[in-house]
Amino acid sequence: MQDRDYKTLIIEDHPDQAQLMELLLKRHRSSFSIEIVHDPITGLEKLSKNKYDALILDYSLPNMNGLETLAEIKKRKLTVPVIMVTGQGDERIAVQAMQQGAQDYLTKTPDYLNLLPDVVVRAIEERRLSSRLHQIEHSYFSLFENASVAIFIVDARTLKVLQVNKMASQLLEISQSQLLKKTFIEFCSSKSVEKMQKVFSEIGKKKHSSMDNLLLVQANRRVIPTDMSCSLVQVEGEEVVQLFIRDIREKVKMQQQLLLSRQRLISLFDGITDLISVQDAEHNLVMGNKRYLQFTKHTNENITGEKCFKALFNRDEPCTNCPAHETYKTGESRFIEIFHLGRTFHIWTFPMEGLDGKPQFLVEYCQDVTEQKEIEKQLIKSEKLATLGILSSGIAHELRNPLSIIETARYTIEDDLGHQYENIDKKLAIIKRNIRRASIIIDNLLQFSRNSEFQKEKVDVESLIDTTLSLFQKEISVRNIQIDLLFNNVPRLFFSIDSLKQVFLNIVMNAVQAMPKGGILKIITSLSSDRRWVFVDFTDNGMGIPRENMKYIFTPFFTTKSSTGGTGLGLYLSYSIIKKEGGDIAVQSKPGFGTTFSIKLPVATMSDVPY
Repeated sequence: MQDRDYKTLIIEDHPDQAQLMELLLKRHRSSFSIEIVHDPITGLEKLSKNKYDALILDYSLPNMNGLETLAEIKKRKLTVPVIMVTGQGDERIAVQAMQQGAQDYLTKTPDYLNLLPDVVVRAIEERRLSSRLHQIEHSYFSLFENASVAIFIVDARTLKVLQVNKMASQLLEISQSQLLKKTFIEFCSSKSVEKMQKVFSEIGKKKHSSMDNLLLVQANRRVIPTDMSCSLVQVEGEEVVQLFIRDIREKVKMQQQLLLSRQRLISLFDGITDLISVQDAEHNLVMGNKRYLQFTKHTNENITGEKCFKALFNRDEPCTNCPAHETYKTGESRFIEIFHLGRTFHIWTFPMEGLDGKPQFLVEYCQDVTEQKEIEKQLIKSEKLATLGILSSGIAHELRNPLSIIETARYTIEDDLGHQYENIDKKLAIIKRNIRRASIIIDNLLQFSRNSEFQKEKVDVESLIDTTLSLFQKEISVRNIQIDLLFNNVPRLFFSIDSLKQVFLNIVMNAVQAMPKGGILKIITSLSSDRRWVFVDFTDNGMGIPRENMKYIFTPFFTTKSSTGGTGLGLYLSYSIIKKEGGDIAVQSKPGFGTTFSIKLPVATMSDVPY
């Protein structure tokens, strides 16, 4: 069997890299037809004028990067499988690339070129298969699954139900899997069995048939009247009957169904584990779900008419910035975060429109988010990756590109010479050894972001501070920041090293960003007189924190750096980590003169260390 043609476009600003890609692709399959361009503008022009089976797209390009090029491809509605290639090794770029339509993603590790041909072939074949499947699925689900009438596919010989849509399951109130275990006659009322059998016996001759007032039996044995039309079709050589059935029950039956639906909604309402209530414009409670009644210690009878702020938080007046007023005024949902008795609540309000289209009531959804430890863990990881991505992306891109080229060239020379020259083999071995050494240096930089193996361990605070500062070395040098360290050889701590790394990263980054024109960052470690606590003070002489922002400094999602990508979680997570481990963190600042973050950490004891 001959290879199919794979017309491939490469957009890569490094000519050597592009040529190596072409060499390996053609070596993998001679049917590869390769075109190379070195800038995205030319590449987009070629994509607009020609049809390609695949596009290999470098992330770092002149004029626009790979993600921007992907966005332009999507904007122009150009359909081609895209394999994003980058030297940055950043998971965020991979996620963004896949979200914007990339078929696959490769990091420029020393052996990535060996993986590239298989990745390209797989991407092309998957896209071709996906296109065919998409057409089939779109046609099938549009006509069958989303039909407004019940559809049964029945074996013409045995009358066994082969397939049903959602409406069929709803009509008989039987799950789709249970419907497939029976014949269609079993769902017919005894009064309709003879007529239905006659329709099936004559369908082979007429090909089409219909039946009025077909009586079907629901799972609860209730009989419902329907209209039915059917047709005989061939599917893969087998004859099947398509039944199209429409419910014609009277209005009384429809009202009963509405009542049943209402009961199901109430069950769903009560089954939600967060607090949900319905209120009027005066904050009077109309109803609450089961969890709301339990939380406020009320019943359905005595909660009606009570103020929501009284029932929830025992207040005598509405909460500050209560979102209910804005919801009634604008008809739009609103959100507020409330701190009460050491717990944090997220509250949303949603309008319930009356017949006049204006909000008649509102739904208040209240969620206690205090104990979301797993979410906090994911946020810590995300924040860490975001921070380290900024520091390491440039280094990874600039080093891995040439390393990859050198290693590929070295391998090609070694392979071509076939180990005929001992002296050359020794020199090639030296090259390979040093490539590995350079790769290890990059890996050590990225190692700082990886999770530690154990939850807690003994931590050398001063060594961890040195490691943290090394990650900011370039930023510190560019901004002309002086680092003054006063270490007092403090004892080790028993702590989660990942958590403490995150705390130090957040504080050092804030200090560096507070001194855009240079300054001094002083870090002092000390031990309390009773030798139970280690103190770490980070002092900068930067721009300081405005007085009005001090009370929000540890509040989640509060940030003054949203325009530069700040999430408002760094200091909040640092505060949560230190508090959770029995320590404390405080801040002092004077606008225009600088800021000091003081961290208090418990010293490790023998009882802390597990055996």
